Amino acid sequence: MKIITFDTLPNTNDYLSELSKKDANSWTVIHTYNQTNGRGYAGNRWIEEGNKNLTFSLLIKSDLEYMELIYLNQWIANSIYKSLSQYSKGFEIKWPNDIILNSKKVCGVLVENSKSKNIMSSVIGIGVNLNETDFNHLPKATSLAKETDKTYDILTILEDMIHTFKDEYHLIESKSFVEISTFYNNNLFRKDVVSTFIENGVEVKGIIREATNRGTLIIEINEERREFLHKQIELVF
Repeated sequence: MKIITFDTLPNTNDYLSELSKKDANSWTVIHTYNQTNGRGYAGNRWIEEGNKNLTFSLLIKSDLEYMELIYLNQWIANSIYKSLSQYSKGFEIKWPNDIILNSKKVCGVLVENSKSKNIMSSVIGIGVNLNETDFNHLPKATSLAKETDKTYDILTILEDMIHTFKDEYHLIESKSFVEISTFYNNNLFRKDVVSTFIENGVEVKGIIREATNRGTLIIEINEERREFLHKQIELVF
């Protein structure tokens, strides 16, 4: 494991992606205290207050096929969930890639994959709200400090999280996809309860039933099980 820390960096994923093209080793970590151009999943922006949160990217090289990457995404969420759960109760996984604490977003993930010579390079960008406490501009967000009334050492949380990833990596190496998917679904936010969604600008009631191995979400609406891709439907929470 190699951790490289910067005081300020535009984007950790971009920096690590360039390193990966220059034969950076698996388990290389790029961390910054101030990310000035953060990106989230599906084109969203990741906005944070400098020097208060955990922002890093991790490189993992594997023999996974593109069709198996959904399990890598689930494994990432599972590993973050397990790592953060030692600090508080109330964590859940929001499909497809957010970590929720007490019904508010505390962590976002952006994974960028490329394959060359049968090696899959996955640059995993992670942003965790740690010590920031003012979320008036983001009512759906929270932080570990806000929920627990404690202050956290950023590097300690980073090292704990990387160690959890390494401890859990045997599930990827052995391709234990059923175990990965089962844990993910068992800890899925709003699963099996009536929730409000926005579909095509219209508010509907539905029940999340399952996140599939196709990267879709099964939601029961009017007693009919329907399958959605990300951005086809929005969970209101």
